[in-house]
Amino acid sequence: MQNRKFSLYCTERGDIVTKRQRHILGLRIFKTALAVTLSILLVRLFVTNTLTEFYAAFGALIAMETTFFKSLKQALTQLIGVLAGTVFGYLSVLLFPTFTPAWIAGIGVLILLVLSQVFKLSFSASLSCIIFLSACLMPPENLLRDSLFRLRDTAVGIGVALVVNALIRPYNNKKRILSVLAQLRALMPPLLHERVVRERIPDLSVLVPLLRQLDREMELYHSQRFFHRKHDDEALLAGCKQLVERMVEELEAICGMDSPGDLAMENAARMMELGMELPESGISGRKCTRHDTIVMNYHLDKLLAAYRYLGELMEEA
Repeated sequence: MQNRKFSLYCTERGDIVTKRQRHILGLRIFKTALAVTLSILLVRLFVTNTLTEFYAAFGALIAMETTFFKSLKQALTQLIGVLAGTVFGYLSVLLFPTFTPAWIAGIGVLILLVLSQVFKLSFSASLSCIIFLSACLMPPENLLRDSLFRLRDTAVGIGVALVVNALIRPYNNKKRILSVLAQLRALMPPLLHERVVRERIPDLSVLVPLLRQLDREMELYHSQRFFHRKHDDEALLAGCKQLVERMVEELEAICGMDSPGDLAMENAARMMELGMELPESGISGRKCTRHDTIVMNYHLDKLLAAYRYLGELMEEA
């Protein structure tokens, strides 16, 4: 057999597109609409100004994300963008109080975009530029006062969005994690059968999107750990993830062998329990060394043990 080495985590990263059921009215859509409504009602209690209502609604709209911590990150980014655009706009008006040259507008935008790239604040780039251009090209009578009001109004909308996102059914992707784990576990028997029984190199690249999705979902779950009722679930799911990684490592080791060895009777019985079809005479007499047989059955034993234990843990989750 041709020797091939697999390293699933070292493959070139790419965008993973997964098929997900989409609903016309999802929870995030509802929470966004509610946050916008509440932010407008809140500022109307103190100020009657359409521009104030706009910035409050704008802050709530942008700050609403899938998870609370994503909303918090987006909120900080948004506030930084408003603050940066305000400061640059105020400086341009101080330098050119009556007329802003076109080159000043261009340089200001250039600096703001560069700073956004340096500090990795991609969203604040466009927002800070909009605030800057509105300040220097359409300066109000009292720029400093209006800038502070804009910052205040945006902060109100952001605060409302954070409260709504935290109080109304915080994001919990536990079921999605279990679904990905189940898909990965279901792929193991056919891949194992292809290599051990048919002596072919299976295409392990089918595991890559699911492994990346699992990493992403576990990161999201961890970021929301304070909102989960059962805090021990994270340890259980982390254990499931480790078992999946162990199965992949053992499968890679078997696929990396020059030739698979003879199949031990115990491992053959365990494979048949998983629904794999094996020859009645078993798998023996291959053109392999005793070392190949020992190594393959060692990795196969570890893989099958992890497979069984993963199933038990998933039933508890």
